[in-house]
Amino acid sequence: MPICPALLNHPTLEYLMAYGIMDQFRAQRGFITYDFGTLSDQVMKNITDQTTLLSQLSKLSIASTEVFPNQDKSYELVKRWYTLFDELSENYQYQLENFELPSKSSFVHLWLAQTFESAEEIYQCMKYDDENIPFDKCVKVLGWNSSRFDIALLWDALDCELWTMGVPIGDLNNTKSITVSHKKLHMKLYFIDAQNLFAPTTSQICVKYQSDKSEHKDEFLNEI
Repeated sequence: MPICPALLNHPTLEYLMAYGIMDQFRAQRGFITYDFGTLSDQVMKNITDQTTLLSQLSKLSIASTEVFPNQDKSYELVKRWYTLFDELSENYQYQLENFELPSKSSFVHLWLAQTFESAEEIYQCMKYDDENIPFDKCVKVLGWNSSRFDIALLWDALDCELWTMGVPIGDLNNTKSITVSHKKLHMKLYFIDAQNLFAPTTSQICVKYQSDKSEHKDEFLNEI
């Protein structure tokens, strides 16, 4: 029997242990990855007498991969790309309306709305067939070195009319993890820096560990 409080206070483990069915325990194997594409804009702005801002990064696109667990313990990968849409186009406004987003929402809001829907599908693949067994509606969203880069680009979209963010672990300059909860779907996205989950390593080795791909492939999981 586990003695760690974090395990004993876990609703799923509490239920399985109480009914003596720990053999039915199922790990949360589905997850989502993401990676920002950026463009460096020349600014040349004087901040102080001794400091000049030479350039700043603009959000250009988001690449993401949804990883669905199969019953045979294999994975199904679904790749998605979200680029900087023409905010004046009819298609852009149609997508905002489809997800019930405000008309001035950014493409990052669109990606988050789609990610919540994808997380719901992944959750349906992961949850227990027995509806009585509690299973948290939370899906991990992994970035690589995102605590110092990608999460800062997401920050202004993590709190809006449809979802709200919890208290981050870390600070704005190094956000190790943060949970974003959808107000209607009651689904949670748990943003984590995958680099913090492993011992000091590289993204290539992380890819091999997660997907059985070659460690020499210089790409994160969403680029496979």
